Amino acid sequence: MKKIFFVLSLFVAFSVNAQTEVSAKYDHIGKFYNGYAIVEVAGKKGLIDSLGKETIKPEWESLTGFGKDGIGYARKIGKVGLIKTDGTLLVEPNYERISGFKNGRAIICKGPFKGVIDFGGKIIIEPKYEHLKFEESGLVRARAGGKEVLLKLE
Repeated sequence: MKKIFFVLSLFVAFSVNAQTEVSAKYDHIGKFYNGYAIVEVAGKKGLIDSLGKETIKPEWESLTGFGKDGIGYARKIGKVGLIKTDGTLLVEPNYERISGFKNGRAIICKGPFKGVIDFGGKIIIEPKYEHLKFEESGLVRARAGGKEVLLKLE
């Protein structure tokens, strides 16, 4: 009986010692989606891949929206920008809001004004309108100074 207990003790000891941590320690690790999970340390958010490798340092107020395109929204000092899962910042966090993308374009809010950017952050329509809306035709409905116009995206 002593031999069996000794062998079991050794097995448990070796099993416990065989575990290896594959990531840094976090206050919270979110669910994995498309191979990535948002992590949190001291209230700051970052991103790890499915192997536990940190791809975005936990330095953001929030990280959201990482879809199949690998692009998410990153918020810092109350402003939002766009970031890739590999940590490449596509759009500096200069906007109050960035809408979802439609045909590769998104509406941005800078102060009380709205404009349009592409995935790379290139400004397509300067943020100078009170209201913008993508129309089904591909045009953009815009309002400034109480007047509405239709804009064509180039």
